[in-house]
Amino acid sequence: MPLPSRYSAFGMEISSDLSFPELPDSPAVSESSVWIQAGDREHWPPIGPSPHSTPTLQIAPGEWRLELEGIGWFRAADGERLEWQRWDDSVSDRDLRTFLVSSGLGALAIQRGALVLHGTALERGGEAVLLLGHPATGKSTLAWCLLEQGWRLLCSELVVINGLGQVLPGLQQLKIWHDTAVMLEIAWHQLPPVRRGLKRYALLPPDLACCKHSVPLCCIYGLWRVSEGSEGDGQPAPADVVASSSLGQQEALLSLRNHAFHPRVYRGMGAESQLFLQAAALARGTPMHWLRVPDGVETMRAALAQVDLRDPGSLQLPSDTSQGGG
Repeated sequence: MPLPSRYSAFGMEISSDLSFPELPDSPAVSESSVWIQAGDREHWPPIGPSPHSTPTLQIAPGEWRLELEGIGWFRAADGERLEWQRWDDSVSDRDLRTFLVSSGLGALAIQRGALVLHGTALERGGEAVLLLGHPATGKSTLAWCLLEQGWRLLCSELVVINGLGQVLPGLQQLKIWHDTAVMLEIAWHQLPPVRRGLKRYALLPPDLACCKHSVPLCCIYGLWRVSEGSEGDGQPAPADVVASSSLGQQEALLSLRNHAFHPRVYRGMGAESQLFLQAAALARGTPMHWLRVPDGVETMRAALAQVDLRDPGSLQLPSDTSQGGG
């Protein structure tokens, strides 16, 4: 039997019977806190019905189950084990990895008491910024432009923040759709697809500059997309500048709760009060802003070169401007 692969991600020491190029290798010699391994769903204990479960997702305190037709079955249990079973022999390790390192590890981290948000975190000069946004808000494009300018990726998709306000390194890849890859002039044909049948590609180390240690979080941004010529709060939104506006604590708390990974999972595992307390502490201790970046890759690159996201004061809009965003 080959030795298991070892990783250190989201504050967990992980041993796995699959390889995960998306996760930082572990230099530790201590015992693993989490095991990722093949399982047999016929031997998984039954769990009761829950109003938070769906036909493909079953949730209970200490248990998370996902069934994906054509891919397989997944189980996170007690914050210690992440098990998988292939649908059939045609399913590749790559297809399994897509769900193990995102939804599966996210469920495990919640079971272990972590604050898990849906976003992307980057580091520069020993400080981290967190980008929050729903799909299609441009997190990956913005992250790539920042990497070009000397930032390093801490984690994408899942962001785990500990009680000290530090971002823990985690999933280190960017998923780029074909059209975005062409706009960014990335050689997409040399990249592995995220999974079969999808024109979305995975950028992985060493093609990404990554940070492999925890970093203090200095600022949180919710991405706000405004098309050229539109206006916000009665003011023109310049098409070629990066702009921000600050959030009050209550608005920041609501945004953080809405960007949990995922609210349904927190509720189903009985961890909603945990989420509220952790999000409230983060909202009190870390400033949050709406962030508007210009459309168009070249315009975005030029605008980002003029500002420092670690310093919201370097951005353009006055701090009392209020905007809704993703």
